[in-house]
Amino acid sequence: QLYCPVSTYLCAIGSNPLEEGQLSSPRPCIPCAYKLSNFDIALDHEFTKFVPNQRPEQCPRSKKNKATSTNDNSSTTCVKDGMMGYKRGMNVLTVGDGDFSFSLAVAKLVVSDDSESGMVVATSYEDLPTLQRVYPAFDDTMNAVKNYSTKNVIDYKVDATLLQSTLPANVIQSVKFHRICWNFPCTAVGRGQDGQNSAMEENKDLVKKFMANALQFLDECGEIHITHKTKPPYNQWDMEKVAMEEINNNGNELEFEYKGRLVFDKCNLPPYVPRKALDKKSFPCHDACVFVFGFRRKSAESTILDNEKVDFNQNVTASLDSSSSGIIPVTIKLIETVRKKHLTLAMYQKELKHNGKNRRQMTISDGNPRKGKKQRKRKS
Repeated sequence: QLYCPVSTYLCAIGSNPLEEGQLSSPRPCIPCAYKLSNFDIALDHEFTKFVPNQRPEQCPRSKKNKATSTNDNSSTTCVKDGMMGYKRGMNVLTVGDGDFSFSLAVAKLVVSDDSESGMVVATSYEDLPTLQRVYPAFDDTMNAVKNYSTKNVIDYKVDATLLQSTLPANVIQSVKFHRICWNFPCTAVGRGQDGQNSAMEENKDLVKKFMANALQFLDECGEIHITHKTKPPYNQWDMEKVAMEEINNNGNELEFEYKGRLVFDKCNLPPYVPRKALDKKSFPCHDACVFVFGFRRKSAESTILDNEKVDFNQNVTASLDSSSSGIIPVTIKLIETVRKKHLTLAMYQKELKHNGKNRRQMTISDGNPRKGKKQRKRKS
């Protein structure tokens, strides 16, 4: 039940559309290949040896996004409605947002061009002075969220487990949300110490309480999105099971369910940068996924396709042709396609390097000017 954005897959194999003025196709993107397949976590020794992972900034889309300022209201990477499960006109609640860059990214995806529909309620567990002290560009980002739509709401000291008592009263009374999102949830801990393994059980309880608390604020076709890392020790959270425990205990298991996971690609969400708890430093998240939870009823607003109709053995072309939301299943054939593309290129580059080294050695053996000069000097 793993899915990915079409844009991430196309970037991984170097098949994204050419940009204006670009003469040749981009090279297959190594960071995106690891986002899709987690070759390091899967202990694919051949792949990790010949195609070592790179920093996420090496992704060509990441480089492009850097050229777009925080206050630029254009959404150049939003090439298709439905990117990462967000559509124009949706109401979205973000909780635990660090510097509000995620809320700004979502606003770019859901607020309509005329700003008449779609809104973001951006919230943080911290107060305003704390956020201004920790994040140097916080005021710019906060103002950008406000300026993107007059309907957008920003609030502080909002507890994800006590939404009823900490959200603004006017929001509670008037808004139902199509998406409620929490990225990398963790308990309130010391600066930069987010998600520690020693606090695993405490963090699991946090997720359970959040899920049970958020359900009442969802639209009838709404979803809860929890983004988290999946490599050890985070895979021990069993997010898809833990998040549903409290809901199942309350007798809602027949209505609400775990839908699946979506590869988290922050290149589709500029200018978002994941931040550590109370720390302006970012952290790597190539292994992160969005865990999607929603009502059992079928809806055109769903992020994840109807799993009963998904053929995880189909070829990649069939997946691309059948995708109407910009999201496709991560199949075995997709992983094999990405793997082969990168290994073939790595072998070709290795051969070129080897041949180049041989040519240099042949040149030296045929007669190196420096070597000849030293020999003449010794003879004299």
